[in-house]
Amino acid sequence: MIYWVHIARSNDRATLHRDRCSEVPSTHVYKDFWEGGWFDYPDKERALAAMEQSGTTYQKNCPVCKP
Repeated sequence: MIYWVHIARSNDRATLHRDRCSEVPSTHVYKDFWEGGWFDYPDKERALAAMEQSGTTYQKNCPVCKP
């Protein structure tokens, strides 16, 4: 299962999503480490590690898909 991390630097927040979550965009995904974006990871451990290293203050799981 693929996990997505949405990093929103403007809100200082990183959110973990499952692959089939309705909040994950189905079109082109914008990725920019400095401004944030959507990043995909092959497993939950790597996604959680990326969230910890994102430099954001708030890190949470998606309330919709509850990964």
